[in-house]
Amino acid sequence: MRDLLHPESGARRALSARLLRAFALHGYDLVTTPPFEHAEVLERGLAAVDRRDLLRFVEPETGEVALLRPDITPQIARIVATRLADRPAPWRLCYDGTVIRRRRGRARRQRQIAQCGVECIGVGGPDGDAEVIALAATACRAVGLETFRIELGQVEIGRAALALVPEDVRAAAAEALTQKDGAALDALLRAAGVGDAERARLAALVSLDGPAASTIARARLLLDDAASRLALDDLAAVAERLAALGLGEDVVGVDLGDVRGSSYYTGVRFTVLAEGPGEPVGAGGRYDNLLGRFDAPAPATGFALDLDNLEWALAHSGHPFGTTRPVRIALAAAEPPVRRAIEDALRTAGIAVAVVPGADEASALAFARAWGYDAALVAGTSGARLLRASDGAMNELDALDPSAVLALARTT
Repeated sequence: MRDLLHPESGARRALSARLLRAFALHGYDLVTTPPFEHAEVLERGLAAVDRRDLLRFVEPETGEVALLRPDITPQIARIVATRLADRPAPWRLCYDGTVIRRRRGRARRQRQIAQCGVECIGVGGPDGDAEVIALAATACRAVGLETFRIELGQVEIGRAALALVPEDVRAAAAEALTQKDGAALDALLRAAGVGDAERARLAALVSLDGPAASTIARARLLLDDAASRLALDDLAAVAERLAALGLGEDVVGVDLGDVRGSSYYTGVRFTVLAEGPGEPVGAGGRYDNLLGRFDAPAPATGFALDLDNLEWALAHSGHPFGTTRPVRIALAAAEPPVRRAIEDALRTAGIAVAVVPGADEASALAFARAWGYDAALVAGTSGARLLRASDGAMNELDALDPSAVLALARTT
């Protein structure tokens, strides 16, 4: 867990607002879900998720086991199946919230993950997939991230290949496959007694990444069973729709060896990659079976952007996300009537003012510097001094008048 202080906190809120604005312009309505729910509700949506990733507690008033939410998508599914069941499809919803997971990756131990995301429920097939993938690209660009890559995958292909692996080594095989470590994967499979044909199928997935059209064409030669052909047809249709929307092979690729993702994905999935964080900026995919677990079956797809990773990628690109803010003045004034008149004049003009009680010139300037104010204004009954926080440069007024003080403050 961690705190966000000024100015990081303001930048984070502005980043979320920009993303939610992009979602709203595409017809997605904002919902807010609770930070924890009964375990039975969330686990119904999470299904086969590793329970070691979940943080649970006993709710003291009822004795029910509750979970801090590790994922917001099952909560959206619950909302659609209950409170929004009387609305016509499709349901386009977006959210901004924090999920809590135990992260057992190689580098990260942070449990608190800030997300903004969307869920499109009721639109099936490639049209729905293309809609949300294109929206992920639009959202990234809306906050200033111009260079990124979207990698498409197909859950059914990876799932079928991993089903050939003994369950006790399946997670390790998936990790080796995702990391493109062919040698480690082969050694693991041989030690587990996996046959030659099954090893060859998994080995093929290691190399099946690159531009969409050529990678899908290679996959058709290596994976010629009926289920794989259908899955690749689905993937090709999504890639074609994205190209028609202006997301060609300079942005969109295919990686059939990336088998990361939640257990509820059922078809096309994707990750948004950018230099900097070493982890995806965002991820999502189709989850057509999830709503059925809440007795309201419907096709669905969506994605979530990781705000920490997105900020990291923006900073790495040389375009850190900041926020415009008003000029900030630390005010030290001996007489209350003087202080009130100056405060009113400055705030009416959109300048932020914080009063430093009983401060002299040096103390007011030290306060301004410590708290990130632009200047310190020291006012008396006969005049005022404005000291710029960056270098201590001073401007003076011989006579005190709120309009003159305002003009002086604007020089910052």
